Amino acid sequence: MFKKTILNLNKFHSIVKYMAMKKVLKSIIDIFKWFEWIFVIGSLITLVTLSIIYKSPILEIISVIFGLLSAVLNCKRKKYAFFIYAIYVILYGAFAFTQAQYGEGILNTCINLPIYLYTIYKYYIKDHIKKKNEKNSGEVKEKNSNFKIGTLTKKMIIVIVIIIPLVTGLYGYILSLINSNYPYVNALATSFALVAVFLTSMGVTWQWLFWTFYSSTNAVLWSLNFANSNEGLLYIVLSCIYVTINTYSLITWIKEKKLQESKQLQSTTTNSGENQ
Repeated sequence: MFKKTILNLNKFHSIVKYMAMKKVLKSIIDIFKWFEWIFVIGSLITLVTLSIIYKSPILEIISVIFGLLSAVLNCKRKKYAFFIYAIYVILYGAFAFTQAQYGEGILNTCINLPIYLYTIYKYYIKDHIKKKNEKNSGEVKEKNSNFKIGTLTKKMIIVIVIIIPLVTGLYGYILSLINSNYPYVNALATSFALVAVFLTSMGVTWQWLFWTFYSSTNAVLWSLNFANSNEGLLYIVLSCIYVTINTYSLITWIKEKKLQESKQLQSTTTNSGENQ
C-alpha cells in the first residue's frame, strides 16, 4: 500500500513537471511568429557557422549571440530583453577594446550599460514598488511581461538634434588623440547609438530608425577593421542582420503604437461615459 502511494505520488509529480515544462516551452514558442523563428534561427546558424570557419575569438562569438537575442526580444517588447542587453554590452565593449575600437568600448561599458541597468531597475524594482502600492490601495492591474511603447516628445527631438553633431565632433577629436581606429566614423556611430539607447530605455518607436543608422555605420566601421586585420567579420554580418531587424521592428512598432493609442482612446471614452 505504501509503495503504491509512493508510485502514485511520483507519477503525479512527473505529470505536474511535464505540464510545467510544456507551459514554459509554449511561452517560449509563442514569443515569435513562425517566420520570425526562421529568421532568428537562420541568423544564429549563419553567425555560428562563420565563427567556426574564420576561427573567431570566443568572446566575439558569445557577444554576437547575445546581441542578436537582445535585439529580437526588444522587438517583441519583452522587459527581460534588457538583462540580455546588459550582458551583450559588457561582452561587446570588452571585444571592442581588444580591437582598439575605443569609441565602441567606452560607449558600451560606460554609457550603454548604466542606461540598461537603470531600465532593469525601472521595470523590475520601481514598477514592482508601484504595483505593490496599487495593490494596497485596491487597484489591481494585469501582470504583463511586455512594456508599453512610449511617445517621442519635443524635448527628446531637441536633445537628439544637439547630441549627434556635438558628440561626433568632440568625441571624434578625443578619440583621434588616443589613436583610436577611424575616430570620426566611430564617433558618428557613438552618437547614433546614444540616441538609440536613450530612446530604447524610454520604449520609443523611433529608436529603431537610429538603430538602423548605427548598424549601417557600424558595418562600415568593422568592414574597415576587417580589411586591415581580418577580425570583426561577425560584427559586419551582425550589423547587416540588425538592419533587417530594425526595419521590421520600426514597421511593427508603428502599427502597435497606433493600436495602443486606439485602445487608450477607447478606454478613456468608456470611463468618461461611465462617469456621466
